[in-house]
Amino acid sequence: MFQGDDVQTLLDKLGFIPGEIVEIILTTRGVEGELNAAPMGVIRVGARTLEVRPFLETRTYRNLRDMGLGVANITYDVGLFLETAFKRGGVRPEWFEEEPIADPPGLRGADALLFLSVLEESSFSEMRARFLCRVEWVRVRTPFPRAFSRGFAHAVEAIIHATRIEAFIREGRREEVDRLLRLFRGCRDVIERVSPEDSPNRRVVETLEDMIAEWMSKEWR
Repeated sequence: MFQGDDVQTLLDKLGFIPGEIVEIILTTRGVEGELNAAPMGVIRVGARTLEVRPFLETRTYRNLRDMGLGVANITYDVGLFLETAFKRGGVRPEWFEEEPIADPPGLRGADALLFLSVLEESSFSEMRARFLCRVEWVRVRTPFPRAFSRGFAHAVEAIIHATRIEAFIREGRREEVDRLLRLFRGCRDVIERVSPEDSPNRRVVETLEDMIAEWMSKEWR
C-alpha cells in the first residue's frame, strides 16, 4: 500500500495524466450500507486530487454526497465495465472483495485500488455535480505492465456510448441517438478487426447490440 508522497509518483506511473479523463469503476457505499459500483471518468486536477462528475440522479452521487468515500478501481476486465454500467442483475456481492482493507471495498480482480475521500462538492451543470477527491492511498495488485489493446479501449467506449443511447431513447432524442449509434458502430468495427470472435471485447459489443435493439423496439415501435 502506498501513502503520502508515494501516491503522487504512483498516479504518474498509473497513467493519471493531469487534465485527461481516465476510465475507472468507482465503488461506493450508501447510508443504509448498500454497495454500488459504476464506471466513471475521473480527471486528475492536482498532485493527489481527482475530479468526479456524477449525474445527480445516480447512486454514485448520493453515496459520495452522504458518505464522502469511494474507491477508484483500475481494471482491464471489460465484462465488469459492462455489468457495473447496466446492472441488469442488480449490484452483486461477488463483485467486491471478500476481505477488504477499507470501506467501501474495492472490486475483486482490480489491478489497482485508489481510496478516495471527498474534499468538496460543487455544481458542474444542471444535471451533474463535481466532487474533488483526495487520493489517500493506493494499492497495486498487478504491477506488471500490460500491452495496449485497441479492442479493449473501443469496448469501453462502446459501453459509454450505450449508456447515453439508452437515456436518449427514453427521452425521444432521435438525432442524438443516431449520432451515438454511428459512434457505437465505429467502435464495433474496430473491435471486429482487432479482437478474436471469442474475446471479451467481441462478447461485450454483441451484448450491447442486443440491448440497444431491445430498447429501440420497446420505445420506438
